[in-house]
Amino acid sequence: MTARADRSGWGRALDVLRLLAGAAVVGSLLELLGVPAGMLLGSAIGAALANQKWTPRLRPTAFPRPLRYVGLLLVGLVSGVLLTMESLGSTASVALPVIAAYLGLAMVNLLVIALLMVRYDVDPATAVLAVTPGGLAEVTSLAIDKGARMGVVMTVHSVRLLTIVFVFLPIVLAVVGS
Repeated sequence: MTARADRSGWGRALDVLRLLAGAAVVGSLLELLGVPAGMLLGSAIGAALANQKWTPRLRPTAFPRPLRYVGLLLVGLVSGVLLTMESLGSTASVALPVIAAYLGLAMVNLLVIALLMVRYDVDPATAVLAVTPGGLAEVTSLAIDKGARMGVVMTVHSVRLLTIVFVFLPIVLAVVGS
């Protein structure tokens, strides 16, 4: 674990506040600049920057598990509030294409898992979490809990999401729009 076990309660609290401050500053900046998902992306970038070893006294710290769970609870709460009977009804009309897309994505994910494990000697937990659908916050929290290789999970997950957004989404919009 990267957190310092010898830190007092106040020292750990200051470490967490440093991470929260970095997340709040960069997240707010990107949100104010109008960057899409600025608060989400900025908070991740800000926390990552705040967690670097910029001086000999600063050491990376792990975010406490109970606070991670509170964060996941809030993400689930915000998502659940948006799920209404009206939104469920509107998705029923596109159920078959969505099911087909998920099945196709599942097949691609299985191929990537096999490739990561066989070609790159990645352990099964890391390979599965790297292609797990979901938000980066949720996948990262799961990866930490399962002891997965964070660099692999975050890199593959980010590339997968960027490919979906910047390659497949424009193709789908072009086909549907014509």
